[in-house]
Amino acid sequence: MDVKAEFLIKIEDFPNLLSTLLKEKVVDKIISAEARIDKKTNLEDRFTVIPKLIEKAEDIAIFPLTNLIAYGYARTDSAAKFLHKSVQGAMKDKVGLIARPCDTRAIIELAKIKQINLDNLFIIAIEDRGMLPKAGREIKKIKDVDPTKVIKEKVGDKGLIVKMDDGSTKELDLTVAENCLRCYRKLPVIADLSISDLGVPIDSDEIILKVYSDNGNTVLEKSGISKTPLPEDIKKTHTEKYEDVIAKAKEKRAKDLEEWAKVPQEEKLERLKKCTACGMCIRGCPVCYCVDCILMSKKKAKTIDNITYQLTRIAHDADRCVECGNCDNNCPMNLPLSLYFQSLNEAFKEKFNYESGMSVDDIPFRSAKAIANIELEKF
Repeated sequence: MDVKAEFLIKIEDFPNLLSTLLKEKVVDKIISAEARIDKKTNLEDRFTVIPKLIEKAEDIAIFPLTNLIAYGYARTDSAAKFLHKSVQGAMKDKVGLIARPCDTRAIIELAKIKQINLDNLFIIAIEDRGMLPKAGREIKKIKDVDPTKVIKEKVGDKGLIVKMDDGSTKELDLTVAENCLRCYRKLPVIADLSISDLGVPIDSDEIILKVYSDNGNTVLEKSGISKTPLPEDIKKTHTEKYEDVIAKAKEKRAKDLEEWAKVPQEEKLERLKKCTACGMCIRGCPVCYCVDCILMSKKKAKTIDNITYQLTRIAHDADRCVECGNCDNNCPMNLPLSLYFQSLNEAFKEKFNYESGMSVDDIPFRSAKAIANIELEKF
């Protein structure tokens, strides 16, 4: 995709973009977001962002933008998963959503198997370094930092940078998930607009907005929000930061996968014995789409062991894994699931010249026949 225009907009104006989508009837619904309310304290938990389906423009007043960029949706939620499971893949309704780059890849994979209607989507992508899905738990262990006093966050060069309610900022020793640190595909594959805080200081009340489509440009103009062309100094910093993140990700990926390749197969299988077949990896996977999961059925019937459970899941999802890391991030036994999948993806790229989620026309080498049959059934 080519960028048509780049601007700075106020973070507080972002909800206006979303409400414009509904006011102008570009979409029927929006997968928005809100910070969860802690039931014990009745206070907002800004580290736990949950998807929220909105159909009326007046219901969009605020949006936890910096939270969503830094932490992503909570636990097993993702924009692609919610779109497929809770909005029926936009098969009938036109839907707007805020999606990470891995979400856009998942959307493409689901579109290939007719689970999502791309024509009914308006996508605002997030261009970022990665996310810290466990920050809510980890920050509580840090002395002299009151999580309830945090009012803004962004991922910095060395860790999570937070702004406190007294105006001070702190850089915490909390880094993005391992899977994200190995991810070099930081740009969306499909999008109408995108947002990014990469290269923008945390003290700024602005964020970078990129226009990718004519539809995106029309919505931006109709929103009436104030925008300024992206200054050359910020653009330069943004580009340099992005290139540095990509270079480090490729370096880490190569190093980690080289070390993983040296691990004996017996040891890799042995690690899978720790699996409890809890189902969190399945619940979090954005490209798991089966209504009736055979693995969960076998688990319930106690007719499958933990190694077979994981090997079956890995084999089932291998050629459509988009490396979102949800399985790894949610595994209570800390299995290195992203390494299993990323090593397979590297092999697929080398042997079949295939990368999942990069093109709707690039059919999975293993599933090509089945997808072709789906196409034939339409006529």
